[in-house]
Amino acid sequence: MLVYNTEVSLIMKPILQVDLSSIKDTPGLSLTVSNRLDLPNVSWEGERLLEFINPWRIELTVTNVNRGFQVSGKLNGSYRLNCDRCLEKVQSELTTDLEGLFLPEQTVNEIGGEDEEEATTITGDELDLSVTILEAITLQLPLKILCSPNCRGLCSVCGTNLNDNSCNCQPESLDPRLATLLQWKQDEGGGNSGQS
Repeated sequence: MLVYNTEVSLIMKPILQVDLSSIKDTPGLSLTVSNRLDLPNVSWEGERLLEFINPWRIELTVTNVNRGFQVSGKLNGSYRLNCDRCLEKVQSELTTDLEGLFLPEQTVNEIGGEDEEEATTITGDELDLSVTILEAITLQLPLKILCSPNCRGLCSVCGTNLNDNSCNCQPESLDPRLATLLQWKQDEGGGNSGQS
């Protein structure tokens, strides 16, 4: 989960702002944006640092849909996160869609309906896409980050990276309360491997 709240948005320099003045008075009119972005590193899932390898590329269209502005486009670039097993840095590429409906504050107040729950409120003639961009990326990140499918992780006793070195640690001793379960596994499950 991305750590990004209102307080952060007030402190952080905007990632991308779109000037809506050229299309705000003409429903159906669109403008296109094609740009390179420098994204700030953010905290993700607690203490993990999501590092962006800049620049990222964005291409989008903003359309005046009478009551507000519809944004649709694509975003792509590279990022780094720690492997979930061995904690080494993993670099990956990501391409994601960018979608959103943005309504002026007065429109939201006039409508006030449940249909507009998915919309973001805007004020003025500038559309700040900072939160939308970061959310689009983090929603596409894989649930498990691995440096390779065969990553052996860290030794649970000494912390050695088992992909690089081996260690002589003995597995942690079994909790005596689980001895009966181990005996059942060996009797019914085909031994320590758990295969029948």
